[in-house]
Amino acid sequence: MLYAASGGFCAFSGCKSRLIDPQSGVLLGELCHIHAVSPGGPRHDPAQSKDANNDVSNLIILCPTHHSLIDQLPQEYTARSLQIMKQQHESRVADLLTSAAIGLSDQQAKDLSRRIDDESVDFAIVVALPKELAAVRSYFPELVKLAPSLTSTRSYYSGSIPTTHGGSYRIVVTLLHTMGNLEAAHATSDLIREWNPRFVIVNGIAAGVSREKQEFGDIVVSSSVVYYELAKLRAEDQERRSRQFPADPSLLDGALNLTSPAWRTGLPPRPDGTFADALKPRIHFGPIASGDKLIAATNAVQNLRSLQSDLIAIEMESAGVASAAFSVVKKVGFLAIRAICDFADESKDDRWQEYAATSAASFLRSFVGSRPVPLSEGNWPKAELPVQMPGSRISTTQRKKLFEHLCRAFDMEEFKNLCFLLGVDIDEVPGDRKSARVRELILRFERYGNLDVLEEAVFEDSADWSAERQFKIGATSIP
Repeated sequence: MLYAASGGFCAFSGCKSRLIDPQSGVLLGELCHIHAVSPGGPRHDPAQSKDANNDVSNLIILCPTHHSLIDQLPQEYTARSLQIMKQQHESRVADLLTSAAIGLSDQQAKDLSRRIDDESVDFAIVVALPKELAAVRSYFPELVKLAPSLTSTRSYYSGSIPTTHGGSYRIVVTLLHTMGNLEAAHATSDLIREWNPRFVIVNGIAAGVSREKQEFGDIVVSSSVVYYELAKLRAEDQERRSRQFPADPSLLDGALNLTSPAWRTGLPPRPDGTFADALKPRIHFGPIASGDKLIAATNAVQNLRSLQSDLIAIEMESAGVASAAFSVVKKVGFLAIRAICDFADESKDDRWQEYAATSAASFLRSFVGSRPVPLSEGNWPKAELPVQMPGSRISTTQRKKLFEHLCRAFDMEEFKNLCFLLGVDIDEVPGDRKSARVRELILRFERYGNLDVLEEAVFEDSADWSAERQFKIGATSIP
């Protein structure tokens, strides 16, 4: 039963080891007790009966390496974490077999695999400090640290998080190696490549900008992130050329409509001896400034507020995370959820950092639990999938020619005009560089079988392209 449910693979999160050696046919998998049978054994539960100890629910099948690992580290690999690991692995196998049995098209299988593959998640959470990671793990006890990967230098924690309306999300959490937007961008790029998330969220602490309107521990949620470091230096002064990254509208809507005050009830006493109540900490929505400087000067805060009058907080990582999320061809939604630990002035210190990290993590748990976006588990409704039209793919040479021509022949303003004429909303073509948007536009038309529409618009007067064209597409509707 365990072998079948495990699909022939080790059930340890992230492990790709087969339970049978394909060359020799030797059985490598080992049946492991979650609660040890013998007193003194790993995770032994004296209240559990002999029959329960040997029931399939108390067994997980692993490769020899991970069997040894969980028994040597029972404090880290608790019974609860192993039960979650077993459930997640067996559910993924069942979903994959179900999708194969009902027969999906190539496109449907690709989209479904993104939702149920063990390296695909709903929410990717990025934190900058160990105390922020500790806070997140305390409010997400389902998280399990994954075994080191041969293809990554970063550690990840993953788990399945239930919602109050039923179902669950898969999430992964990573800790930055250092503070700052550059490291945040690198880490997020790695995370997206490894896990293919639907959304990425920055969680942790930030500096407030108004002692009159804000308090320590208050939540700040980004309507946008303003990267303020870009500037033109002139002899007499400098001209700021800030860049804004808008929050994902679905995530922002979910945060705006999170009305339950339950996230406040689990907060510890505040450093000043007071306690949270039904109204405090409060929640603020607005632009968050993100740069590469640790600010502890009132005049610097005032300068940033003159740049963005409705600013609600200042920090050092969200712009890097947002930039990475906006750069990928397949759009990844972004949001920053932080809590105020200081006010970036001369009195700045670390006294409120742990409380603020706790406040941010508690709000994040309630936010995820409220099911702000549709679940991605289970069978993908076929009606939601774009139909791949026969013959709508092009050769590598043709794709390269179309890509290079779009990049070379159109500046950004002309590219926007092209999208307008084609009936495509430019905001639906993600990417922070023109080349990234060009890639996404080509993929968009290809998915809907309308490459002829894009080709005719781009090469309307090009006899060369028409002569080289080796495919014919019948669809004419605009995606």
